[in-house]
Amino acid sequence: MRELIEDRYALEELLGRGGFGEVWRAEDSRVGRQVAVKIGYPQTPEETRRFEREASLAGNLAHPNIATIHDFGRTERAGRSAVFLVMELLQGRSLAQVLDEGVPPLADALDWVAQVAAALGAAHDGGVVHRDIKPANVMVTGARGVKVLDFGIAKAQGGVGTELTGTGMIIGSFPYMAPERWTGGANGVPVDGRADLYALGCVLMELLTGTRPFAAREMHELLAQHLTATPPAPGSLRAGLPPALDALVLDLLAKDPRERPADAGEVSRRLAEIARGGEAVNPPAPATATVPDTDTDTDPDPASAPTVVATAVVSWPPPPSYSPTVHTTAGDPVRSMLDRRLTQLLEDAPADAVERLAVLVTDLTEELGAQDALTVRAAYHRALRVRRQSTLDLERILPRMVRVLGLEHPDTITGRAVWVGEAAAFGPGDGRRHEEELRELIGQATRVLGTHAVVTLTARYHLASAMHRGALDRDGQWDARTRERALSERHWLGPLLPDLEWALTADSPLLLDVRRRLAHDAWLVGDFAGAALLYWRLFPDLAELAEYGDPEVAYRVLRSIGEAGDPVSALAHMDLLLHRLPLLSGTGWLAQEVSDTRAAFRRVVRERRRAEGAGGAGALSRLFGR
Repeated sequence: MRELIEDRYALEELLGRGGFGEVWRAEDSRVGRQVAVKIGYPQTPEETRRFEREASLAGNLAHPNIATIHDFGRTERAGRSAVFLVMELLQGRSLAQVLDEGVPPLADALDWVAQVAAALGAAHDGGVVHRDIKPANVMVTGARGVKVLDFGIAKAQGGVGTELTGTGMIIGSFPYMAPERWTGGANGVPVDGRADLYALGCVLMELLTGTRPFAAREMHELLAQHLTATPPAPGSLRAGLPPALDALVLDLLAKDPRERPADAGEVSRRLAEIARGGEAVNPPAPATATVPDTDTDTDPDPASAPTVVATAVVSWPPPPSYSPTVHTTAGDPVRSMLDRRLTQLLEDAPADAVERLAVLVTDLTEELGAQDALTVRAAYHRALRVRRQSTLDLERILPRMVRVLGLEHPDTITGRAVWVGEAAAFGPGDGRRHEEELRELIGQATRVLGTHAVVTLTARYHLASAMHRGALDRDGQWDARTRERALSERHWLGPLLPDLEWALTADSPLLLDVRRRLAHDAWLVGDFAGAALLYWRLFPDLAELAEYGDPEVAYRVLRSIGEAGDPVSALAHMDLLLHRLPLLSGTGWLAQEVSDTRAAFRRVVRERRRAEGAGGAGALSRLFGR
């Protein structure tokens, strides 16, 4: 019987095993397709993050030259914790395997590099730097297509981070690493998409000549070469290469990122110009098909190279191995159909909304692309619904929302308000550090959505909560709070209450929470009239509260009402509360307080009745002339 992962992926054939774990050919029983399942057994949090990074970053990229990620999760196999990554099943060879057999024809090399450049352009446009471009991570599939694999050490472009692991090790494949990656992005040199272009230059050099730009054996020698040595021009190692191709490779291998091509699109354009100019003929391959990690001190003599016979011009651009259909116009029927699916899902909110949104995101990515506004919105609404289990998805979709939808799109404002607000009000650290961003969001929400919109009010609530708690944890138990903390909370939350009561329904969780917190604050500072007013709104059925509610809360509510001037209503329910308390453990102190308060309220009621009785007797005497 085939092993099942997550009751969905039936493992059929082991395709490979390495330090990372295993790769299996499997069947996705839910949709009936063949997939590859990569299973890892992480020993450190960093190894787990690598799997998560590959799933989150590559999973949000849709491009024919990037291997598609379908799913990611955690599981257990034979008592071992494991993570798994589900991706499209590819048939073919890596460029490393191709190079093991010799230097490929020039036409193929240029075709493959152009497709890798297209993949990198899509990744960089999506805010992702691959950081591990090398022949082993490029798969040549059928119909001359290529796929870029392994985003395990990729990072968000421009994101906060380092090129080093927590133990100070550089991550990446040394023979293909840009100088700024060796230095960890120090000295203000950014590690961005141009580091991938440097690696692409190394790959192109190897495909053209069979030799890497720098072939030192030891890491310290490679470091010195990448930082200081001038690489040879490909034409010095293989006769007949066009000068424009030499110039492109050397530009890609520039030490300073600013001297490299500006982006992957420029690389593609320059390759196209080389082909159109008729320069990219098929020169003879080097005599040695592959050059392992050995140093070459002398360049081959161009004069001794065989005469160039083949003169076929590379066809450019190569015919696509797929037939893309891009749906972008507002009147497109496919777009309209997918838009209706999203609208209906959001309106109906079915029990399986998260799963259906995930399927919709996949469909949108395939039809419209990962950077389409409709795809981004669907991914956002899914992330919003799963944030209680993990905030990672919401955190990762926000930059794409800002870029695709804009800062003042309602979904962008809402997503940022939720992410920042919950981090400020309930997250670790000092909540006040989020003040500036929350105030900015409140201004945007007020401008776009309105003063009394739920998003605006919620952002104000999160700001007040963050400013109140500061670097402390939010109060959990009412009896653990002090008078000083209560005064602080009243100061921050009090001004928000009138707007909440005007804009929200009586059963709004936000309104109920603010009333509850302010009511207990009023109790703690001795403002019984203020507490009673709020308590009446929170607990209109005092009998139910006394019999079934939290006994301490019931006592505070009843005492506040009595102290505020209505001891009769309080007394009417204190007996119900006192009858419960002997049945509850640890409430002896509370029973004593309730008894003492009841006795005090009874005295107040008797005195009032005497006063009323004396006043009534005097009136009768006057009436009858006595």
